[in-house]
Amino acid sequence: MSLLADSRLDDILRAHNPWWATGALPRSARYTQPRGADAFLAATGRPALLAGPRRCGKTATLFRRIDGHLRAEGRPREVAYLPLDHPLLRLVPPAQLVDRVVKAMEPKGRPLVLLDGVQALPQWPERFLEIVTTRPHPLFVGAASVAPGLADPAFDVVPVTPLSFREFCALKGVPDLGAPPLDPFAPVLPERADPAEDVLFHRVLDPLLADYLVRGGLFETALAPDPAAAHEFVRREVVARAVYQDLPAVVGVDKVAELERVLLAALLQGGGPVVLEAFADALEIDAGTVGRYLEHLGRAFLLTELRNFAAAATDRSRPRVHAADPSLPNALFERGAAVLARPDERRGLLAGAVVAHLQQVARERGFDLAYFREGDLEAEVVLVGPDGAIPVLLVDREEAGEEEAALAEKVLRRTQARTAFVLSRAGPRMRAPLTFFETVVHLPASYFLYALAGGGSLSS
Repeated sequence: MSLLADSRLDDILRAHNPWWATGALPRSARYTQPRGADAFLAATGRPALLAGPRRCGKTATLFRRIDGHLRAEGRPREVAYLPLDHPLLRLVPPAQLVDRVVKAMEPKGRPLVLLDGVQALPQWPERFLEIVTTRPHPLFVGAASVAPGLADPAFDVVPVTPLSFREFCALKGVPDLGAPPLDPFAPVLPERADPAEDVLFHRVLDPLLADYLVRGGLFETALAPDPAAAHEFVRREVVARAVYQDLPAVVGVDKVAELERVLLAALLQGGGPVVLEAFADALEIDAGTVGRYLEHLGRAFLLTELRNFAAAATDRSRPRVHAADPSLPNALFERGAAVLARPDERRGLLAGAVVAHLQQVARERGFDLAYFREGDLEAEVVLVGPDGAIPVLLVDREEAGEEEAALAEKVLRRTQARTAFVLSRAGPRMRAPLTFFETVVHLPASYFLYALAGGGSLSS
């Protein structure tokens, strides 16, 4: 027995696929800011899944894919869009729903079927895997706000992240400042003789980075009238839906209030070490349960966990957990711009932003990300590749002096790295070699995040 009448189902399909009648994407649904996943989706012939936090642009990416198909192929009934989290569509078995929409299409080539909100499928991601493997003719592209967690899926997982700092600047109307891409693996930096250029970056990038650390990297938060409105949006549309809707449905969390408490406790650390036993005692939750909750929150793209790169196993080798976007702790703790006047909290936000940007670089290169802490030596982030490590140290003031340079040199030697970055608020020292084979690169954090290779661009 079908709970949804065929005529009603057809009405929903036509409403969500208006180009079947008009031949074009409605103007209100046209998203014109290309992002990194666009080129991949246009070129791939394999099933794919867009994976990223809520409101980061996955649906916008699907609509740009539809628009590109319509412009290139001109066959509107060859592409279909299905919002699987639509309350009425959830009354229809997923396989039956997919077969129905494919039957309604009129493809001359390979039909393109875009499945949005696939985390709403029962037994996700196994059900999505079944759909794409048992129906090889259509090309399926899904979008989910919970990572699949499969060891070897038969589809490409394409990350969709919040806006990089460079994308944030472009969205705010800042023209391209001409910073060449910064490759942390080969940091050959240009010599800038004109002091006015440093002033330009200082005056433009530093205030924008402060705004970015308060608002975060979502389109709606970047364009919100004020931080309070941005944070209300994050609490309602990102955190509440992930914690109270997505994770209970996907991983079967029964005690959602406990899950939320673990999230709050983790964000309160500001990037500090997480000791499961201490969390368990403070929250009165079993340590194993706390560990599982942290994994779930990572799958929902709310938290990012880093291991310690140091070889010694001590209490300081506990994992560190960062907010996946700066807006999360600010929204949940109702912190406005005044947070930037508190050094520890500002440092935690900056460290999280650096982690998020380097995570994209590491993912593109197939590398790992960690932190380093051993004795008095510490680097907030370490980019770990097959040829060694690249430590990144943060200095929460305008200049890094001899003390920081000496610390960076010790970290270099201890991690056997050839390059380290020291990031401060301003006052760049483009390259200061310590010996003939070791280099410390001192940059403003705003310049580092803006120029970092792989950071993305709205016009790329």
